[in-house]
Amino acid sequence: MRRWNRQLVISMALVLGISGTASGAIGDPSSTSTSYRIVEGEVGGNGQFNSTSTGGNFTFNPSADDGGSSLGENAVGNGASTSFQTKSGFDTTAQPSLTMIVNTSLVAFGALSLVTAKTATATFSVKDYTSFGYVVQIVGSPPSNGGHALAGMGSQSANSTGCSPTCASNNGVEQFGINLRLNASPAAVGADPVPIPSSAFSLSNPSVVIPLPYRTADAYRYFSGDTIASAPSSSGETDYTISFMANMSSVSPGGTYGGGMTLVATGTY
Repeated sequence: MRRWNRQLVISMALVLGISGTASGAIGDPSSTSTSYRIVEGEVGGNGQFNSTSTGGNFTFNPSADDGGSSLGENAVGNGASTSFQTKSGFDTTAQPSLTMIVNTSLVAFGALSLVTAKTATATFSVKDYTSFGYVVQIVGSPPSNGGHALAGMGSQSANSTGCSPTCASNNGVEQFGINLRLNASPAAVGADPVPIPSSAFSLSNPSVVIPLPYRTADAYRYFSGDTIASAPSSSGETDYTISFMANMSSVSPGGTYGGGMTLVATGTY
């Protein structure tokens, strides 16, 4: 596995900022009656004048981006339908981004055994902003020794949810598989997705961000090119843990097994 970061910029945003000074003069707009006169007035939901004017001069300073007082509502939020979504508020950036970091460079099982399944883990993180989500695919062959690769678990077709052969660990049967859950069998291994900083900002529900069968605890599968994680909308950082599991059979060739796998993250728009 390798460290991979990428940013996607595929949309355009228009940001209007206004800042400057204006001097009061005869003829400036004002509201008057026989009892009162308003020369300076606020504009917007929480706009503010810098009321240090003298002699009729005043400063209008609405740009929050350059340290001034904000003009209008500065709350942020997301509005979405089945086809569109918007990110609103002065505190949001117009820059779409997709970032993935693979935190583990080496996965080691140790010596395989006929009587005990071997497990290992790797972690990666995904953060996505202003898109309709992302997909993460795993690409690469199972560990191999010469021309012999460990048998991938589950139905051997792309993104299948089937478990033929079985998705459960069986000692003495050659198997290689992964999932992205906290498991109890064949050992306590892995972890469920973790939202950073919290679920209020980041998607982490396994039923939402992990497809079948990779979201089923104690069930393992491997097929190169499968989607192992996804999100249906923009999300803050989600930390994923891949649990690896391997078994050998009495006819598995002896020797050292190895290989490499790549994680590929793609934004969906």
